[in-house]
Amino acid sequence: MFEARPVSMSPRTTRGGVAAGRILTVVILIAAIATIVGPDAAWAIPPGPPPAIEPTRVDVESRVAIARRFLASLDDDQRSRASAAITAPDRGGWSYLPGPRSGVRLEELDADQRVLWEAFLARSLSPAGVRRVERIRATEPVHDRGGGVFTGPEVYAIRFHGLDGTPATTPRAWSWRIEGHHLHLGETIVDDRIVSATPFMLGSVRRRDPSGEVFEAEDAAAARLLAGVPADRIEHAWAAGPMPGDLRTAMHPATAWRLEGGVPLAEAGEHARAIADDIVGGLLRLRPENAIAAIRTAWEATPDEEIRFAWVGDRDRTRTHQWRLVAPALVVEFSHSGGDANHGHLVLRHPGGESAAIDGDWTAAP
Repeated sequence: MFEARPVSMSPRTTRGGVAAGRILTVVILIAAIATIVGPDAAWAIPPGPPPAIEPTRVDVESRVAIARRFLASLDDDQRSRASAAITAPDRGGWSYLPGPRSGVRLEELDADQRVLWEAFLARSLSPAGVRRVERIRATEPVHDRGGGVFTGPEVYAIRFHGLDGTPATTPRAWSWRIEGHHLHLGETIVDDRIVSATPFMLGSVRRRDPSGEVFEAEDAAAARLLAGVPADRIEHAWAAGPMPGDLRTAMHPATAWRLEGGVPLAEAGEHARAIADDIVGGLLRLRPENAIAAIRTAWEATPDEEIRFAWVGDRDRTRTHQWRLVAPALVVEFSHSGGDANHGHLVLRHPGGESAAIDGDWTAAP
């Protein structure tokens, strides 16, 4: 098993990585791929296990080929940090906070390695997803956090489990992720099926960037949903406890989530479900349809009575607030962090079966 080792980061390498970083156009990405692969106050999530989501089939061989070519392009030290066994302890944890991480950082990649990584990412996200991730990275300022920890647009760590750069048969189980301050996304794949595509976390310390509000699509929609709640039900939408300092789900397992309160969509106005569908659908569209079809099916099959919407804090979106959509199969949560209305966190979670929680006989694989 490869041992993950923290790597110190200097202001010089971080800023240099920012200058070297670039967003490839869709045309370049396509060309690269072609070259490579040819509740009421006490309500929360209902007790018992969450509804099973049938894993989604994917084209595993082509994705493994891209991943292996990327890993093979790394030097020995980079590869020892970018690749680990599927049983490595760090596969079971995740964080969107600043801090040291296992993996190889974006700022360490040369131009050819960068093309290979972005080709892999283009296969794992939709074009809209690639653009959204790049936008999140671009809002992250270069910051010396002390103790050798830096954040910035290039300080994001890539980590594969169950794969290395050597030619071999496709492993039964493998996973990938990219993670840093305000970003976590990845997948766990068993055989030819995605068994986990969450958590999916996006954050920003900036409310606006040159394109507008970073989270306007989701936050403005949630405000419209709140505005449509009938007067006799609004107190239920707001009966969700005090304004927290951050996401209630945070990095916690589902058993520790406190998601009380909220109004069922069936009682939240005639347009409530359509607006909720827009919020959830927009997030799901950040991944290819074949990667999220099972989650979408589970969401669409959930009755309005079983989905709750809650809003906490100021009704004015320019002030601190939090909102959430809670269903048996998924949770979407947005929160301002630390009382800062410019600092937003948005996450999509699945109450069961996340990469950090899933296990099985396949973990015996190398």
